Amino acid sequence: MAAFGVESTDLSSLTINGIAVSENIADVQWDAYKKNPSFVDKSTKAAEYRYYEDFLVVYESDGAIIKLKTLSEHGIMSQAGDELTVLNEVESKLGDQYKVQSYDSAQGLKARVYYDKENRIKASFVYPKNAPDDKIVWSIVERY
Repeated sequence: MAAFGVESTDLSSLTINGIAVSENIADVQWDAYKKNPSFVDKSTKAAEYRYYEDFLVVYESDGAIIKLKTLSEHGIMSQAGDELTVLNEVESKLGDQYKVQSYDSAQGLKARVYYDKENRIKASFVYPKNAPDDKIVWSIVERY
């Protein structure tokens, strides 16, 4: 059965700036990353949000990373070490089992969304719907 309308894709090797959602916050070498002064870190009952120069990391109180998001074109989404910067690269590496969804209609953004049902990971690749070069604006990988 294809939950979410698509078959499962193995997303376990996806990282943003070398960090995976399967990692614990304590296992990441944070001195390699600079904080982003444009954003204020925040805490909620459920999670901690930390902003670094090119990406966001969200983790639970036990340190489990539950979401990573690029914040600039310098935030790097990669799959098994190969950078993913345009939609053709994503489809070449991850296949064509994705859903296209509106991401932010006011900004004219759509997303290709992949699901890894075994590892409960979702990856979204956000792009301008009318862009001729299929450049990815933001990448998001998260637990669901």
